[in-house]
Amino acid sequence: MDLLLSPSLVFSVLLASLYGAIFHFIWGRTWRELGLYWIAGVIGFAVGQAVFSLLGFSVYLIGEVRVVESSLVSWCCLFVARWLKV
Repeated sequence: MDLLLSPSLVFSVLLASLYGAIFHFIWGRTWRELGLYWIAGVIGFAVGQAVFSLLGFSVYLIGEVRVVESSLVSWCCLFVARWLKV
């Protein structure tokens, strides 16, 4: 139960959700795309966090969250989702 209430997890989901919402605001058209961009943003952020955590590389940390690296991967996933027109 502690993992679900972890500040790092909450911050990560909020930041990834913000990225998905901003991306949809700029390039999205339908409600369906909002959900897809949210999922792509959250998955990208989680992948970025996991990969760079395993590599031990971090540019800027807030708590345990690798903000810069995870954000880059999240935005890349959002652009890939748009490119693939999921």
